[in-house]
Amino acid sequence: FVFQDSTLLPWRTVRDNVRLPLGVGLRSLTRKIEDRSTELLELMGLGALSERLPHQLSGGQRQRVMIAMALANEPELLIADEPTTALDVTVQAQILQLLAELKSRKGMSMLFITHDLGIVRKIADRVCVMTKGKIVETGPTKEIFANPQHPYTKHLLAAEPKGKPPAADPGAKSVMTGKDMKVWFPIKRGFFRKTVDHVKAVDGMDVTVRAGQTLGVVGESGSGKT
Repeated sequence: FVFQDSTLLPWRTVRDNVRLPLGVGLRSLTRKIEDRSTELLELMGLGALSERLPHQLSGGQRQRVMIAMALANEPELLIADEPTTALDVTVQAQILQLLAELKSRKGMSMLFITHDLGIVRKIADRVCVMTKGKIVETGPTKEIFANPQHPYTKHLLAAEPKGKPPAADPGAKSVMTGKDMKVWFPIKRGFFRKTVDHVKAVDGMDVTVRAGQTLGVVGESGSGKT
């Protein structure tokens, strides 16, 4: 089961969290547990973060740990409740591709719960549309999107964003300006917690927000957006 919000043991490293379900599935065969945990961490792009604690990860990185734990013992059925909601677009695409490959290669079934129509269109073979606690329409994905029957399904599809935003005024006054902004977090190691390096969350960034405009900040999970 992959939950919408990541729930990890805060005092255990990333690797230790991933090891937990493996200790059950592999019956405490230490070498196999090590090999499988390494494989899962690399698969999720977390190899370099294996010794970090959960609070040292971004939300998207924590969610990838949860997915690694859920896939640890190669389940026959994976229930995923909004598993990619906290992930950026590029990582989301990687995770969806990975889940699709596992489904094909291992014959894994998947119950994928989401509000994102784009993800449904990409990953699902069949769709169930729910509202007010009831399934109001079900069928093959292509059929549902091409020819919806229930009014609620039609309403959902009609709500997908379309069109272009109005042109911005380049002459609008600046309401916030930042020059060469830096936010560094120390990396401490050893008994005396000596600073050995820094995580450069923001490293020399310039930004301007103008009146009446919306500035979108886009980047991969852990890139320093927050």
